[in-house]
Amino acid sequence: MDEDHAPGVLVGLDGSPAADRAFVAALMVAQQRNWPLRLVGAFMRPVVIDEYNPRALEYYLHGAADEVQARLDHYSARASEAGVDATTRTFEGDAGRVLVEESRSAHLAIVGKRGRNRFAGRLLGSSSAKLAAHAHCPTLVVPEKWESEFAEELLAPSQHLASGDEAADEPLSVLEQSVPQQDHRRTFANVAEELNFDSEIVVGVDVRAAATEVVHLAAEAAALTDRPLTLIAAETLNAHGWYPDAEHHRIEVSNIRRGYIDHMERLAGELGDKNPGMAVRWQFFNGSPAGVLAEASRTAALVAVGTRGHGGFAGLLLGSVSQAVLNRSACPVLVVPTSHQK
Repeated sequence: MDEDHAPGVLVGLDGSPAADRAFVAALMVAQQRNWPLRLVGAFMRPVVIDEYNPRALEYYLHGAADEVQARLDHYSARASEAGVDATTRTFEGDAGRVLVEESRSAHLAIVGKRGRNRFAGRLLGSSSAKLAAHAHCPTLVVPEKWESEFAEELLAPSQHLASGDEAADEPLSVLEQSVPQQDHRRTFANVAEELNFDSEIVVGVDVRAAATEVVHLAAEAAALTDRPLTLIAAETLNAHGWYPDAEHHRIEVSNIRRGYIDHMERLAGELGDKNPGMAVRWQFFNGSPAGVLAEASRTAALVAVGTRGHGGFAGLLLGSVSQAVLNRSACPVLVVPTSHQK
């Protein structure tokens, strides 16, 4: 790798408040891990070009490049003041595509997320969604921070629990857990007790995937920030559309529960052995994984999910757990590619 591609923290910056939040988060990670920053900006060539005035086009391209570079230089100076090495790279092209390519040689990529409209985010896409769906390294997506004048009310409103507008009737309930939630949590009038993950690192666990990198990266984040870690698994366990035989349904549900519980107990044991002293617990919910994790993001410090790399229209239009959580999350989301793991 050449000097411009030294492994470290890749940050996409476009001058927006969302980009500034991404930079602050990246600076914290770089300081904690002693990693350099790679600050990247991009601009698009105009779609409509005056073919008879190439000098005007050249003037625009130079001006756009200078503006992006000046912005990156500003952030580079802030990094230098904080004692962090930083390089800058200005590109002509689609920002999402540029960041995906740059992620090939990064330890971690960080971007901000604009807005809270999950419908627009899913249909139109964004640089953050494109990067999370296709990145070659873990991606941290930092959303807006919610503010509230009432301490007893949660900063973020209730999330849509599943993919449809009628999801308010979806049951979200804890079926089993390793240990009760700890007393360190604040309580909120508009948050159910079992869905309160105040200040915790929450990681989604898929029993169907043997990959565990996402869980171990979440544990690293918990260790770096001195926060407790909670493993979350969920499955919709209702009889609708399952089996006409109620007894068969009960047996199948029992098998599913046992599989998730065994998997999480094994992971929690591994994390406990690797991180002595870290508070680790697990919960198994009746509900959709996306619904539970999106709701958890209202209170959690961070939600970590894996993605198998189903990007493009499959990832942005049809959705997956990671994309659904990204579209609705109220806290930072760490998306970890797992398609290469076995």
